[in-house]
Parts: sequence; C-alpha cells; structure tokens
Amino acid sequence: MKTVALHEIAGWIGAEIVIPPGCKMDGNSFVSGIGPLHRAKAGEISFLTSASYEKSLPDTGATAVIVGAAHSTFHAPCVLLVHKNPYWAFAIAASRLVKAPKPDPAISPHAYIDPTARIGAGVVIYPGAYIGPGAEVGDGTEIRANVVIEHGCKIGKNCTIHAGSVIGADGFGFAPGPASAGTSAKVPQIGIVIIEDDVEIGACSTIDRAAFDATTIKKGAKLDSHVHVGHNCTVGESAMICGLSGMAGSSSLGKGAILAGHAGVPNQVDVGPGVVVAAFSMMTKSHLPPGQYAGIPAVPMAEWRKQQVLVRKLPEMAKRIRELEKLLEKKQ
Repeated sequence: MKTVALHEIAGWIGAEIVIPPGCKMDGNSFVSGIGPLHRAKAGEISFLTSASYEKSLPDTGATAVIVGAAHSTFHAPCVLLVHKNPYWAFAIAASRLVKAPKPDPAISPHAYIDPTARIGAGVVIYPGAYIGPGAEVGDGTEIRANVVIEHGCKIGKNCTIHAGSVIGADGFGFAPGPASAGTSAKVPQIGIVIIEDDVEIGACSTIDRAAFDATTIKKGAKLDSHVHVGHNCTVGESAMICGLSGMAGSSSLGKGAILAGHAGVPNQVDVGPGVVVAAFSMMTKSHLPPGQYAGIPAVPMAEWRKQQVLVRKLPEMAKRIRELEKLLEKKQ
C-alpha cells in the first residue's frame, strides 16, 4: 500500500472534492488503504452506491468516501469524492492504492510446458499448469495453479487465468445417429481458443475449442469462476460473465454485455452490445437493444416485473375464477 493525498486520487478518477460542514479533513488529507463503509478507519477510503447503506455514512471512520451526485450533500464526517460512477471510481482508486502480491516472472518446475509452446516475457506459470503443443501465452500473463491450456490455443498479453480452469477442451459436438447405430458420432473439434489481451478468467471455468475456426474471448472481457463458454462462441470486448453462467455453442455476447449469475445463452443466440441478462435468466432472442432483461425467456426488465406481480396474484385469480364458474353453473 502507498500513501496518497485525496486531491491526487480525485485527479486519478476525475472526481469533485466536497468538504461537508464540520469535516476536519480536506483534499490534502492522506489515505493508504481501503475499507467497507461501516468499518473503514482513518486513513482509508470507501464508497457508497446504494441507498441501503446511507445509514452508515454519518458514522463512518473513513477519511474519504466516493459517492454519486445523489449523496453529495449528505452530512458526513469525511471528505466526499463525487463521481458519476462511484463503484468504478473506487475500483480504479483501490487498484492504485492496494497492489496484490505478484510473484516475479517464472515458470514453476512443477508445470509442464510443451517444447513447441511459446511463452512471452514476464509470464508467471504456477505449479501443476499444463501448456500443450503449439500453444501461446502472451507477455505479462499469469497462469495460476493447475490450469490447462490445450494444444494450439492462444492467450494474449496481461491476462490472468485462475486455478483449475481449462482452455481448449473439445467442444460438445455429437451428431445423433439412427436408432440402428445405437450411438452418436463425435464431430472432430479442430479449432482453437483465442483469448485476447487483458482478459481475466476465474477459477474452474471452461472455454471449449471451436469445431472449426476459433472460440474467441475479446480484449478486456472478464469471466467469473465456474463459467462455461461453448465451442465457436464469441465473448465481446469488455463483456462480463458472472459465476455459474453458460453460453451454448455458436452463441455470442456483444461488447460490454453482462451475464449475471446463473444466466444462460442458448445455441446461436447473439446477445447484443450493452445488454444485461439478469441472474437465473435465459436470453432466447438475438440482437435485442441495450438494456436489462430478465426471466425465461428473458424479456425487458419492466415487463418481467409486471409478469411477477401477476404470478403472485394467480392463486387469488384462480379462486375468483372458480367462484364465477360456480355462479354460472347455478344460473344454467
């Protein structure tokens, strides 16, 4: 951790410095760490994005809190750094203040690297990793413990692949045969996986190689743990996939799109740029405009909320229908 003046942090993130009445600190005050709003101490910076945490602001021990415009006039005992996207701003500030330990570039003697694989400068490869024939790992990338990178797959620069993930396993390609054959036929999976620069992949995630061509994870995409990306998929630039979500073969995720936890995309569905698929939802239509979608099949969030209100009323509606049916029977 390093010690930085608040005016410098405000410059990093483009925030406005607001000094609430009675606050004894200012833009020249220093911080050297981060903390949650309700437990932050002097010398730490925190953030506030949700109204449910407002009650913690008057009593926080933080030296500064990054807030949105809606909270810029709140009474607080600390400096307020006002930003239109406080969570993003906090992430930028925190990443500069707090650096996670990073080992020196090295290849563990307990990793297996095929002689034909190409490893860039500054790469770190942890124990138990396997890198197959013809694979490529770009400069500055970290391959954590027990990661498998199969033959021919290409990993870009400054990526992080967390423990236990598998890049380039065969896609799930099987052609059902006639009943007389008694089994399906495996379609050869002869493509590769291409992971572009600045991608992070969580633990125990799987990205299947393409049947032909390439399964592609584009620059800046972020995948959580336990994510599955099927063969011939494309994950767009800066897209995000949260844990336990999956993409079936030949589907795609547009630039900046988000799959929340447990979300799914079926075969050959193209999720458009800027689309957010809510948790436990499934997007079944392609090329929908940017916005939030929920449900199975996923519909615009406002429509889904109306549906949920009606679902909760179904028992009452069913009771009324039965009563009306009885009245009709008496009149006949």
